[in-house]
Amino acid sequence: MNRLPLFVAMLGCLYGAPALAQEATETETETSATEAAQASDSQPTELDKITVTGSLLRRVEYDSISPVQVITADSAVEIGQVDAGEFLQQSSVAAGSTQINNQFGGFVVEGGLGVQTVGLRGLGAQRTLVLMDGKRPGPSGTRGQVQAFDLSVLPTSVIQRVEILKDGASSIYGSDAVAGVANYITRRNIDRPEIFVQGRMPFDGGGETFGVSAATGWNFDNSNIVIGAEWQKYEPLKVGDRDYFNCPRDLVRDADGNIIDREDRSITAGTSLGGCNNLYANTVIDALFGTRYVPSPDGTTVGMIPGYRPRANGRYDDANGEAFYEDVLNYDFYKNQYILNESERFKFYGSASVAFDSINWDTQVMASRRETSSERFRQFFPLVGGATALIPGYSYANDPTYAAPVDSGIAQPVIPFRSNNSEKIDYYYLTTGLNGIFSSTDTWSWQANLSYTYSDGDYTGLGIVASRSGDVQFDDDAPVLDYFSPGVLSGENMDELEAQIGQYNTGNTVYDQLVFTGIATGDLFELPAGPVASAFGVEYRDFSIDDQPSELSQNGDLWGQSSAQVTKGDDHVTELFMEVEAPLLAGIPGIESLTVNASARWFDYASVDDSDYVWKTGLSWQVTPSFRMRATTGTSYRAPGLYELYLGNQTGFLSQLNIDPCIDWANSNNATLAANCAAAGIPGDYAGGASSATVVSGGGAGVLDPETSEASTVGIVFTPQFADFSIALDYFSIEVNDQIGQLGAGAILGGCYGSPNYPNAFCDLFDRNPTNDPTAPHAITEVRDSYININKQRTRGYDLLVRYENEFPAGKLDVQGEATYVFEDFQQLFDPDQASGFDTDDFNGDIGRPKVVANLRTAFERNDWTYTWFMNYVHGTSALGEDVVAPYFGFPGGGYRDVTAERAVYHGFSVRYDQPDWSILVGVRNIFDQDPPTISGGINRSVYGNVPAFATQYDWYGRTGYIQFNYKF
Repeated sequence: MNRLPLFVAMLGCLYGAPALAQEATETETETSATEAAQASDSQPTELDKITVTGSLLRRVEYDSISPVQVITADSAVEIGQVDAGEFLQQSSVAAGSTQINNQFGGFVVEGGLGVQTVGLRGLGAQRTLVLMDGKRPGPSGTRGQVQAFDLSVLPTSVIQRVEILKDGASSIYGSDAVAGVANYITRRNIDRPEIFVQGRMPFDGGGETFGVSAATGWNFDNSNIVIGAEWQKYEPLKVGDRDYFNCPRDLVRDADGNIIDREDRSITAGTSLGGCNNLYANTVIDALFGTRYVPSPDGTTVGMIPGYRPRANGRYDDANGEAFYEDVLNYDFYKNQYILNESERFKFYGSASVAFDSINWDTQVMASRRETSSERFRQFFPLVGGATALIPGYSYANDPTYAAPVDSGIAQPVIPFRSNNSEKIDYYYLTTGLNGIFSSTDTWSWQANLSYTYSDGDYTGLGIVASRSGDVQFDDDAPVLDYFSPGVLSGENMDELEAQIGQYNTGNTVYDQLVFTGIATGDLFELPAGPVASAFGVEYRDFSIDDQPSELSQNGDLWGQSSAQVTKGDDHVTELFMEVEAPLLAGIPGIESLTVNASARWFDYASVDDSDYVWKTGLSWQVTPSFRMRATTGTSYRAPGLYELYLGNQTGFLSQLNIDPCIDWANSNNATLAANCAAAGIPGDYAGGASSATVVSGGGAGVLDPETSEASTVGIVFTPQFADFSIALDYFSIEVNDQIGQLGAGAILGGCYGSPNYPNAFCDLFDRNPTNDPTAPHAITEVRDSYININKQRTRGYDLLVRYENEFPAGKLDVQGEATYVFEDFQQLFDPDQASGFDTDDFNGDIGRPKVVANLRTAFERNDWTYTWFMNYVHGTSALGEDVVAPYFGFPGGGYRDVTAERAVYHGFSVRYDQPDWSILVGVRNIFDQDPPTISGGINRSVYGNVPAFATQYDWYGRTGYIQFNYKF
């Protein structure tokens, strides 16, 4: 492989006053154009021009046909955001869908524990491209599913702003830019050293964040250097830190739909512990008879274990019953379980630019280490048997609680066990290149750049070794391990249990990426309205992944956990691209200017049999100096990612009740489903298999085709001359076809039995026991859910950006607002001829996918003081969709679990005081201490307490103060 040390120039523009969320228009970036024009006594040379996110062309003014939103670092810090991930994830274009961040402890996510990614439009991080100064740094993470860029590696001290391109851009930037592009722009000039000290501290404790960063620079006649470093510490937020995390409850509506005041319908209803069921353990289940032995409220022994007795009628009703609830449902150690991970980050950044006589040289280097940990708890419930009894010294024949004497048995103790995980990731990024002007002309320039990314991560977890935790035979003199000891059952002796059957096991993931890009830009010819600008280029990318899970994981020797095999593979692509922009008309009535833009890119991936291409066109019509209309349409392309191709087989487990549509099919009103289940020989009253089904997932190399997509935008920009006011309204539509994904076990079985074309290909993706199986007739045994091309996903909606600013005698007022409204957001899994009623997921309005998100920032600047008030709005959502309810049959007369998360409005306020050498910022987020919305803990949805786990729009910290001190030496 030839790795040529070539360079592409950093193209960026320092423009205007910072703004939280603004449309990149000509009027708002007038300073940039003026500065560029003043760089020469005559016309600006090619290198005096700038580039805009979403275009390869160099231009004098900062304008774009495509909608581009700008968020500055200064304004993000003013509202209490502390890192580069928050800058982007909390913007309206991203906040309308769940973003992977530090709250996903205990869940397996793409990129691993503690990763921060961004997915625009709800289409996923793998369909959103992240750039730094227009270049493509590689991803970082652990486990086999690494593909998206980890925002946590970016040092905030050197970030100036982030520009968000809000439509598809594969023709400009290549694969992955399906939903849009986020381009982080770094600071290129720092004239003296400066230091930032910041902290964010919730008033109720837990989840504190601290950081120290520094930056310095040297500016010379023909060069400049910037260096920055940063340390950040994120303290964990624990279950016990907030009431709404440690008391999961059944929240019930009556049959008429009225909320019954968040009524507790749980086992602990009516007690002081009502609803606080944090973990079920300290129980022994007789596997032969189903009897559950629990601690006696009065300490008496009835049956098999000293101090334990059978649970009566599912609960104790005597005065001492609460002792039982406390012993089996609530544990002090559980309150130390992490809701938000603990993390520590170290980052370094450096850049250098040097101008020679005919060329410029530029380079950037970035390095980081992230250490993240999560502490959680789980249940351990092995099957344990003895030759003559469940436990030593116990005789079933002498126990009157059994209807018939037996000589031996099997018991299942339910025991609490730690489930801790940690990660350590080292990340390195280097880019270097050259740019200049062709000697034969002053209107054509060239640039060439080479970059390399290397990520090396270890992931460690505490697992239960299956080969050491199965059936245990006891010896009166030296028991191997007494699962029936009250200290083990209750968790009091958890350390002893961990030492005997637990083991920390570590896997390693390496991902690297090499990118070379060469571009030539210039004017082709003149039209009456102006020159036709163009850009032509070539790009080569080579990338690989090598994920080595632990030996225990590869051997499937981790009890109750997924096994995982090696994920290893590589790919490379060669691309050719071009962009042309032509001014068609200018300076006539009704047409101040009319400009058309067209771009195209050709792909040739090693992993894809055929080459392909994408295109995009755009039109900008400046009707009057104050009113502009714009539109874009085009296609995008995404080749299968490395993990989608080469993911090593992984196994997991799902309940039959969650995936089998043929359970109790006789009572279904779906005639097609009933007919197909009957044809399969399944009884109409089939209750489902007792044990979980094994779900096997893996890569789709040799099967997967690339995704294609179509994206369109239509918008208006209004900047009246009579007021310092601007508004941009854009309609967007993105449809992804042949989407790469996993169907999910439930959709696979639904596609089989719910389709009029039965049997079909989906029926080949799972195994079901025959009718004559001696132990589990008709039970689902295995579902094969690897990556395939499913049908399509589509999202449509509107983006609104509004800004007003004015100078008053008392000071300067700046008001900015942004909102995103989504009216269509669905995924269709199967082709229309496979329509089954199981084939479409309508995400719009689901928890984690609100229809409307918005924010408003109002800043007033007077002398050295700046006062900022900001608001965030999240529309109400439902866990099961608008027209679906979750029945609760335990309520007299019928009832429904509450699945609705009410709308949320958060307020905050900050004050900044500026001096020439220093400044201080003090503020409060969630100033009215609004709790996150709650839903019933009894529905099929992951929750922490009653708070939806997969909804990053909500504030889990509560009222939070923050401070930043900045000093310039």
